[in-house]
Amino acid sequence: MTTLRFVLATIAAAAPVAVGGGIAWADAPAPGDACTVLHATTQDVNGRTMWCNPTMTGAHTLVWQYGGPS
Repeated sequence: MTTLRFVLATIAAAAPVAVGGGIAWADAPAPGDACTVLHATTQDVNGRTMWCNPTMTGAHTLVWQYGGPS
């Protein structure tokens, strides 16, 4: 009976992941949030397109911005 309990416990633990319970959802970025891929695109919370571009001042790090690649 111990093996059956182990099998049932394993199935119960794996079920939430199998049906999507283990999927993490990220929030949409805001202008100025860091990004990692130059000229990548995404949508903000209102559906507007944002691009990953370097900042114009400071260390020129990549951040999400409105407007196309620069």
